Amino acid sequence: MGRLIKLVLYYFAYQLAFYGIFSCGYMLYQHTTNLPTSPNGDYMNCIIWAQALATVAMGIHLIAGKYVALNRQTWSGIGNGRLMFTSIAFMVGMGLWSNYLSEKVALPNNLQEVFNYMMKHPLGILSITVLAPIVEELLFRGAIQGHLMRLWRNPTWSIVIASLTFGIVHGNPAQVPFAFILGLALGWIYYRTGSLLPNIIMHFVNNTTAVASFLTTKDPEATMTSTFGTTGALGAALLGGLLTLVCIWYIQTKLTAQPTFWKNEEEH
Repeated sequence: MGRLIKLVLYYFAYQLAFYGIFSCGYMLYQHTTNLPTSPNGDYMNCIIWAQALATVAMGIHLIAGKYVALNRQTWSGIGNGRLMFTSIAFMVGMGLWSNYLSEKVALPNNLQEVFNYMMKHPLGILSITVLAPIVEELLFRGAIQGHLMRLWRNPTWSIVIASLTFGIVHGNPAQVPFAFILGLALGWIYYRTGSLLPNIIMHFVNNTTAVASFLTTKDPEATMTSTFGTTGALGAALLGGLLTLVCIWYIQTKLTAQPTFWKNEEEH
């Protein structure tokens, strides 16, 4: 658990450092000692740059510190078209039923304004669709879950703890439970394949779908129910659930898992 705590602290430290730098820069530029209480253009640009650079810094830290081995095993699956296709289908299915449940639970989304601005900004889109999938998979699956699996030799608890951490660090009530569920799926794929590549692709599909939906819809507040109707939304969720189960079955029984050796390793 020492590595988990240390890496989570690093994760927040990088964010606080870059937010602090850009917030100070904003106050100096605006000749003020106060930050805006609601998002505005200049300040949101600072937030987006801070978020992007903090993510990049965390990625560099993970690679430079050798928390994740960037070897052939880590990126295996490139030539496995069936695995890639099934992973994408798995993510699409999960997206249908998890979005439906998210709408029904209706937890407060404290970062909605921030996300809306980010999804209209080129760097914000890059951060959500590319930087976050790569760095978060390196961190939560590669550096944290991989280490716990080698340390405990217990895949179930390793996946649950890494996924719970993944959910909690999002900090936004609307995201926490569903990030946890997504983490379980990604953690299971990592356990089955020993490769981070399917995880990154699945994470990319999840985030990119959200951005594309936001940018293409006429109503940013549209829901599955308002778009497809009550019956249509429920049908899409059930279809997504069925697709998810089929993908799990197919990966479990038809796709040969990559050889993984969860050996003990020393703490960094």
